[in-house]
Amino acid sequence: MENKNIDKSMERAKTGGTFKFLKTKYLGLEKDTYKYELTFSDECLNPFKTVQGGMIASALDEITSISVNIFTKDKMLPNSTDIHVTFHRPVLPGKVIGTAKIIKLGKTIVSVEGKLYSVEGKLAASALHTAILTDTSIIK
Repeated sequence: MENKNIDKSMERAKTGGTFKFLKTKYLGLEKDTYKYELTFSDECLNPFKTVQGGMIASALDEITSISVNIFTKDKMLPNSTDIHVTFHRPVLPGKVIGTAKIIKLGKTIVSVEGKLYSVEGKLAASALHTAILTDTSIIK
């Protein structure tokens, strides 16, 4: 993957509020898996002082979407049709590692697997994200 394509995708991602709110950092591509670091602040917590499920879903949506944009060399963005999230254990505030893997990229639909891991490396949540592909040239 060329750095200029990754830089272009990161510049696009930085324009979104979720990217900024979660302090998303792209860590790189290992084999066929995109890796990220995200940070959940105290504003993300539920009354149990763990990260609220919707915030976890947003993080998974964010990293799977950015990964599609990188994979397509900034030619496509996913427009979600479904995101199924499974919560495996509570997520605490602070840094987590997220991964995304393109399962199937068709002409109009993409399926992406996303995972969030605790700082200890334990699987905390996973997602299957399905989306319609949208050409970035129509986005102003």
